[in-house]
Amino acid sequence: MKILKKLFFATLLAAGAAGLLSTQALAAGSQIRIGYVQSWPSSSLTTKLAAQVLKKDLHKNVKLLALSAGPMYQGIASGDLDAMLTAWLPKTHAQYYNKLWSKMIDLGPNLMGTRLGLAVPKYVNVNSIAGLKGEEGKFNHRVVGVGSGAGININTKKAIKQYGLNMHLVPSSTAAMAASLKRAIRQKKPIVVTAWAPLWIWSRFDLKFLKDPKNVYGRAGYVATLVNPSLPKKDPAVYRFLDRFHVSLQDINGMEAETQKGMSEQKAIDKWLSSHQKEVKSWTYGLNTGA
Repeated sequence: MKILKKLFFATLLAAGAAGLLSTQALAAGSQIRIGYVQSWPSSSLTTKLAAQVLKKDLHKNVKLLALSAGPMYQGIASGDLDAMLTAWLPKTHAQYYNKLWSKMIDLGPNLMGTRLGLAVPKYVNVNSIAGLKGEEGKFNHRVVGVGSGAGININTKKAIKQYGLNMHLVPSSTAAMAASLKRAIRQKKPIVVTAWAPLWIWSRFDLKFLKDPKNVYGRAGYVATLVNPSLPKKDPAVYRFLDRFHVSLQDINGMEAETQKGMSEQKAIDKWLSSHQKEVKSWTYGLNTGA
């Protein structure tokens, strides 16, 4: 009988603890999972900026997951991720977007005026991708790229083929590409790299985009916010916030420049937020704060 009483009270305690945890979980709200590419400065800054406002102003439970481009799209389509703010459209990520667009909601641009292509230092006597033909040896037959899976790498492989270049893409990372660029410029040697805007290299080095008459990289584009179709029901406030959220090219360029001078990403974001409360209020106005 004593054993049965102990089991009964143990069950009650377990149920009470489970109920308390359940209540706490409901109070905290469902976790919002957002993917980003850590090695892409604009992706990291934009995503962390949005996440900070969600946490501090809307009191949301946000988890950021560092991924490459392909898995981010798969995550949104499968529901493993709730959102991403790093969809480079309409051309750069077309390979991913065109396959999975029906399994996600496109909230439109959060950043306008992007550009991608191949870049060289201004002292290099080549002005277009077509002009690399016959000059490949000067560049050691290499185009220095970024991380594997990046949309710009996919487009660069297409460009090499379409322009008939005797060159190969060397994947690396944003930091490694910039380091190669810095070494080449110091020695005033020819180098061609994958490049995009916004990116801090434009404020650090004297560069030029190579003209792209075949339009392999597309013209000016934008970065979009994509969410899983379950998000509007899961958390309407987060959905509406992400639908409103946007930053300017100047904003991102400014934050990237600060980080390249030694400021941490967190401090650069805090500095931006302290002087842009009007924008923050426009993103969060009328939404449930959960306070």
